Formats: sequence, C-alpha cells, structure tokens
Amino acid sequence: MNFYKHFIGDYARATGHLSIVEHGAYRLMLDHFYGSCRPLPANKKALYRLLRAENDGDRKSIDTVSLRFWRPLPEDVETVYGWLGLHTEEDQGRYRRVALEWEECGGLVNVRALGEIVKAAAIADRNRQIAIEREAKKRNQVGIGGAA
Repeated sequence: MNFYKHFIGDYARATGHLSIVEHGAYRLMLDHFYGSCRPLPANKKALYRLLRAENDGDRKSIDTVSLRFWRPLPEDVETVYGWLGLHTEEDQGRYRRVALEWEECGGLVNVRALGEIVKAAAIADRNRQIAIEREAKKRNQVGIGGAA
C-alpha cells in the first residue's frame, strides 16, 4: 500500500503513554507493515536492523512497542479470522490472498493494520475487475462498430 489513513485522535488515545522514541519505533513499524503488506520479522535482531535501532534505548523502545501493539502471527488461520472478524468464505478468501504474498511464515502483525490491508486488497480486486470489464466492453464496441 502506498497510503494508509492515520486518524490523529485514535492514534493519540492509543499511544499517549509512549515516549518520543517509542512513537518513532511504532510509526516505522506501521510504515513498513503497510508499505510491504508483510509481517514484520519476529526475530529481534532482524527487527532491530530493519528499524535502524542503533542503541539499547532504541531496541528497548522497539521491544515495548512490539509487546503493546503487535502480535505474533499464529500458524492457525482461524485465529486470524477471529481477530479480523472474517466470518464469510469471501472475507476469509481475501485474507488468504493477502497471505499468499508472504514469503515467510510467522512474524509480527498489527491487527488493525492487517484488517486495513485486507480491505485495501478487496478494493484493489474490485477495481481490477471493473477495469477488466470496462476494457472488454471497449473491445466489443470496437469489434461491433468496426475500426475506431
């Protein structure tokens, strides 16, 4: 995703207790998660490197934020369906299509952000289908009316 909504009031209510370094860690984590649409590394060393944690204070901030706002991705998909409230086969299929893009198993996810990623994938699928239908209609019109 190249864009995600940031509701300032919601963010402030959920993160008002964080230090400035913890805010930075959280925003970097969100940006990477939304940008890559993949779980963050569960391995602390890999996560620290990804987030450019250069000292113990940075690493402690990442640990604090990870524990508060991120969950390890479970192996059983039913748990994720419950987190996201995906009750229909169609909704569950959208999650599975997003997860198919993931090369790694496991990792850390932010549940709210994951829900937004799944919604965005559904919108992208719908827009793709509309574009395919529109182009097919154009081709049929050209074929009926002759060369355009």
